[in-house]
Amino acid sequence: MSRYPRIRRGQSGRQGGLSFRPRRRTALPLWVYTLWLPTVLLTLLALWQAEALQPRVLALVGVQPTPTMTAGAWAQQGDAAFWQGDLDSAIAAYRNAAHLAPTNVNIVYELARMLLYRSYNDARFIGDIDEALGWTSRLVEAAPNNPRAHTIHCFALVRARQSSAAVQSCIRAVDLNPNDSEAHAYLALAQYDLGRTAAALDEAATAVRLNPKSIDGNIAYALALGFQGRVERALDHYKIAASINPKLEFPYFQMAFYTYSLANAERNPDRAETLYRIALSAYNTILQHNPRSVKAYTRICQTYLAKGEPRLAREYCQEATRMDPDSSQAWRWLGEVYHKSRNYEDAVEALRTCAQLEERQGIPKSLRDPTCWWLRGVGYFILGDCDTAIPILEDVLTWATDEIAIRETRRTIEKCATAYRGLYRTPTPIPTPTPRPTPIL
Repeated sequence: MSRYPRIRRGQSGRQGGLSFRPRRRTALPLWVYTLWLPTVLLTLLALWQAEALQPRVLALVGVQPTPTMTAGAWAQQGDAAFWQGDLDSAIAAYRNAAHLAPTNVNIVYELARMLLYRSYNDARFIGDIDEALGWTSRLVEAAPNNPRAHTIHCFALVRARQSSAAVQSCIRAVDLNPNDSEAHAYLALAQYDLGRTAAALDEAATAVRLNPKSIDGNIAYALALGFQGRVERALDHYKIAASINPKLEFPYFQMAFYTYSLANAERNPDRAETLYRIALSAYNTILQHNPRSVKAYTRICQTYLAKGEPRLAREYCQEATRMDPDSSQAWRWLGEVYHKSRNYEDAVEALRTCAQLEERQGIPKSLRDPTCWWLRGVGYFILGDCDTAIPILEDVLTWATDEIAIRETRRTIEKCATAYRGLYRTPTPIPTPTPRPTPIL
């Protein structure tokens, strides 16, 4: 007999056995279907109208929904940032506005203008010109009879060094609206670039007459007056341009560079000192609003070097490279400071860094600073290393257009070719590198 109990196939598991018979399913009550169908329909309706219902639901529970920013709201935010001198934030806000309203002339006008203003800051912002030109080209296509569209397109063409096309665009703007002061200002800039200085002066004067508070009108007028040798009046209009938005940097840079250039050409030492001080004052005004302006530190370094104060120049340039190690101009001027201090080893290293940064940042050769190449070649020559100097100097001759760069490059190549005749020795003792100064606090 089996020792296991016999399975009773008709007995249920609850009674101690298992049942293998199929069970009959019980139908769901009618009230379940009555509730299920409306629930499904309401869910589908809620999903369909979620965007419209969400604010009402949030309001019932006391939560305010985050409003979607309109193009106008973004533009207001960008305008506020502009008057604070914050071009980066202004551009970001106006770019959002322009994406929402790409054919709004006023919005695209302001976005392009601020991009073009920022392009003055550094060669790394060369892409801003291309972006602005893209926006204005599309705007002119969308609004061919709008004078402001042609005005801002003219400015973009000026910054893109397409001055002949800029003249045509500004003339079209003036034809559509003869009282557009900015159109006359940008036309003056284009005429100036083409060497038509008398026409530039007339257009800039018209711009200022139509709108005495035009930043670009006053800068164009100052530029034209300066070319005519009317220094005091030019300075007055640079100051007016800077005063319109005191937190905006580029008018101060324009004025400072103008006075710096005048000082370099001035034969009267007292007059030169006065002009240098005006430049330094403008740069220090920038630093009051933006203490971390690397460009201001670099320009102060440049000015002190021209004044014959290399120690102060070195301190400011070194601080600029610490603040922004990717600023090619800071390294370029630090290299020149070292070179003029006869610290040639540090000079060639600083200038090499400048050249590497400009190549890495994709700056076109037409916009590169040839000093980072030719002065480095001179430094290697002085250190007796013409093997390194010659390839650098031959390369810069293929693209440099600056007369000083070309002249000094050829002179150094000739020196290498004639002075050593293949036997490269140090022509002068290698100087001991100067100690680095204490960082500026």
